[in-house]
Amino acid sequence: MTTAADQMTRNYLNLCYNCQDAYLCETEEQCLACWSEQGLLDEAAPAEAETSKLLNLYYA
Repeated sequence: MTTAADQMTRNYLNLCYNCQDAYLCETEEQCLACWSEQGLLDEAAPAEAETSKLLNLYYA
């Protein structure tokens, strides 16, 4: 089971690894704002919709 804190940690490690300003993000809200500004969060939504659609086709 993945908790919100685990997901936040995973996102931070994956999305902030090469960011030179990562030390400036001290809260989850700051990280989310940074990712949003860079367009990193927008890419996940279509993939989730596609996966959901595919699962519906398999099991419907």
